Amino acid sequence: MEKSKQDSFAGEDLDALKRRADIVGNFGWSVVSGVTAIVLREKGETALNNVWRALMTAEQSHRFVEALEKLGIRNDPPAVTAAKYHYFSNTIGGLRLQYMAESPKKVWIRYLPPWGTFPGISALAVPSSVRRTILSTWHPRNGELLGCPRLGWVATKFVAEGHQYDEGYFMEYDHDLRPEERFRVEHVAHTPEFDPATAPQLDPQVWPEARIVKGGANYASDYVTHVIEAIVAQFGIHAASQMVSSAMKLLAVQFTPALKAQTGTTGNSVAAIAETFATIVGAFKNTVHVKALDNDRVELVFDSFKPFPFLDAPAMRNAVFDFFEMSVRTLNGHVRIERRNQPDGTEHWTLTDTHAWLW
Repeated sequence: MEKSKQDSFAGEDLDALKRRADIVGNFGWSVVSGVTAIVLREKGETALNNVWRALMTAEQSHRFVEALEKLGIRNDPPAVTAAKYHYFSNTIGGLRLQYMAESPKKVWIRYLPPWGTFPGISALAVPSSVRRTILSTWHPRNGELLGCPRLGWVATKFVAEGHQYDEGYFMEYDHDLRPEERFRVEHVAHTPEFDPATAPQLDPQVWPEARIVKGGANYASDYVTHVIEAIVAQFGIHAASQMVSSAMKLLAVQFTPALKAQTGTTGNSVAAIAETFATIVGAFKNTVHVKALDNDRVELVFDSFKPFPFLDAPAMRNAVFDFFEMSVRTLNGHVRIERRNQPDGTEHWTLTDTHAWLW
């Protein structure tokens, strides 16, 4: 029997879309967190800051200006536009934010914990400098991209430095700012209270729930692509592939049970494992064909492996596959997984029940 995991996407209802987006979000953000954690472990604090700086720059270049029309905020005052962009885009991406407009020229935003990028206790291991890097890379450049040299960003609180949330405000001054004046840190103990009734809302006709859910999945997927691009640019394909490999193996050991539960598959047979993997890979809108070769062997075939870049490099392709190879070991010690690439660019994974303990 052969079937494709892409077949159901064309007509998926909202519940199915939410389930798929949850898999994308959980797996995608785990990859981002895992890769950046390995950068910290292997290369240190300065390297991690450089990766996040490059990652934020890439995301901003990819998203910011294009999104202004989509979000319906292009014609707002610059401080309002900048704050609304971060409020809307990050909320769509699954983060929790608050928005407080003190005036058309001074607008606050807060990023409420827990961090999506470093879930659980991992947040305690992240140097405080990283959050300063993240909030000083994107936000101060918004004025430049909006054509408003008077717009600056002031950071007022950081979770990593003992505050209850990350916070700051966009301020449109009455004079042009030099590049070094666009960002500053100013600790403010008492700041405006959030009122949900006055928070901006997306137009529900333009942004129905399904579009928001899809936007959140795209958000996580894009970050996977860009974090790997950032480490390849900084360290080269060989070192980057080694770090991705380390991250993928550890992620598989830590998160395979939870991720498998999300897919809805039961049991650890060859067929169940193949279905689990097809659901994960297919969640990113890759077309995956599942084919039972016999009672003990199942094959997965696909010709795209979004959101992972640099797959023309064998080392990177092997590194990504390491997640699935390690997942098999955690699920069933009798099952072997093998991969091969065909000249037409398709990837073939064969899972075999050897009926013998392999490890």
